[in-house]
Amino acid sequence: MIKAMQIVLLSSLVASIAPAALAASNQGSGAQARSTQTAVATAPPTQAQLKAMSTMRLLKLGQKALTVEMDTQDFVTGLDAVKIASARGDREATRLMAKIMARNQIILGTDDRAKLERRFRFEALRGASSSVLAIAGMYDRGDGVVADPKKAAEWYLWAARVGHERAMAHAAYAYGTGRGLERNEGTALKWLDGVNEGRQRSTLLEIGWALVLGTEGSKDMPAALRFFERAAQIKPGVVYDVALDLERGTRGVQDREAAAHLIRVAAERGDSGAATHLANALASSSDVEDQRRAVQWYGLAAEDKANTAAGQSLSRLLALRPPGGIVSDIVAALEKAKAAGNTEALVGLAHAYSEGIGVDASPEKAAALLQEASDAGHPEAKYKLGLMYKSGLGVMADLNKAVELMTSARDSGYPLAAVTLNSMMEPITTNSVGQPAQASEASVQ
Repeated sequence: MIKAMQIVLLSSLVASIAPAALAASNQGSGAQARSTQTAVATAPPTQAQLKAMSTMRLLKLGQKALTVEMDTQDFVTGLDAVKIASARGDREATRLMAKIMARNQIILGTDDRAKLERRFRFEALRGASSSVLAIAGMYDRGDGVVADPKKAAEWYLWAARVGHERAMAHAAYAYGTGRGLERNEGTALKWLDGVNEGRQRSTLLEIGWALVLGTEGSKDMPAALRFFERAAQIKPGVVYDVALDLERGTRGVQDREAAAHLIRVAAERGDSGAATHLANALASSSDVEDQRRAVQWYGLAAEDKANTAAGQSLSRLLALRPPGGIVSDIVAALEKAKAAGNTEALVGLAHAYSEGIGVDASPEKAAALLQEASDAGHPEAKYKLGLMYKSGLGVMADLNKAVELMTSARDSGYPLAAVTLNSMMEPITTNSVGQPAQASEASVQ
């Protein structure tokens, strides 16, 4: 199911030794030399050193390989250590090696696999599920034996029946794709019931793509969509990614109809990106019902406070004053997005209250909304609130405050702020008799 990574076990490692620190000495009578400090980096043990260690010590080193990343020295040393202990006939070491192999999906490139398989079989018959899984992996990948998906599936099922989660995922994949077993969608899903959500989701996606691409022999788009839909119940965003791949054909298969179906599934499950995608497709339509549905999808997407694009789109639609009662739908959607913390919704609602679109006009409410968005760092809100302070609309006129807000908007990159700021400087830099006064740089920043 998952491509294995090749591990080449090191026979010897080069020790690295840090240079000793130089001693410093005081000059003059009665001075004593300071002690020399030497830092020596710990070198990993060589194969000869490992073979000289006790089995208990080797097992301690081997345990580290279960918790560290594969590209670390501790992993390589731990795997070497557990190999040596297993070769001595230590059953705990054999089981530990099986766990390492199963967890990391590795191939032990230089092992005598016949002996290794016999040791695994011995432990498997005594209930060690990781040893069962290790044998399944050997047949699955053709690691030292002839690849045999049917035998691999039998071993996966053995480990799955005693509750090994990874084996349960493999069994589900085998039933879902027909790899070594007769395809049975219901049985595949049943095996996944006992698997954690992360592995369950990834297995559903793997089965789906195998059926889309035919990597296990058969293509079946309807079945693939059902597995993808099941994954959307766990995390809809991953299915939106699948939909985009199908829409663009980035994985070798392009199916716009299937992509559209999955985008809707992801949107209905709450993915804001998928909802925005659907809304964008509908918003350009001249049909009133299409526009209404676009507002609904934008509203759903804007309830994700990080989705600023959806909030901006609602605001743009509001400015167009669409017909058919859609304005009230937009205002309601903006209110929900505001409650969810989407700052773009604050700006859209401020425009509604400023212009009286869908609500009773209230410059004071508009200013309050812009103040909230401005406090959150929104550049456009700072610009618009600056204009209100300049004109005294909804707030007490305050040119200094207007300049402060406009300067902040300019510094935040809002394009209109710099031009407006220049036009606002003339009243501030004129003295009481109407003569130009020298304004310090600090007074305009």
